[in-house]
Amino acid sequence: MTSPAGHLRTKGTIMMEIALTCANASLNVDAQGTFHLRWAPGSSVSAADADAVVAAVRGVTGGRLQPMLFEVVDVAMSPGARVTLLGRRFVSAVALVGATMVDRVMAAALLREQECPHGYFTSVDDAREWLNRLPVPEELEESAV
Repeated sequence: MTSPAGHLRTKGTIMMEIALTCANASLNVDAQGTFHLRWAPGSSVSAADADAVVAAVRGVTGGRLQPMLFEVVDVAMSPGARVTLLGRRFVSAVALVGATMVDRVMAAALLREQECPHGYFTSVDDAREWLNRLPVPEELEESAV
């Protein structure tokens, strides 16, 4: 349920919705600073869509690196989207969530060249648990003081 201020309350965690210029995805950030990107199942992700996500994340973080959970169930990534997402370090860790062998193959292509901790999961809860176990990047620890 969304409040007028654009916050979501889920299981006691406040999440802020972040506006995107692409219509095939939703992006939220929780109170711990973890981004949750959900591409609409069956959608095709273009380079412009990927650029919109990178710009939105950078606009919220001011360049600090924070973890991200990507849901990529039944999503097709264009070569340009892959180049954008692989070519720009804009998150501290990546947890991709898919449901099919095709999702797993696409995730492997996206994760193969990542310089940050990354993993593939079939459950959002498992992905979030893994992200929560990772050490907090130093710049996030310093900004919390």
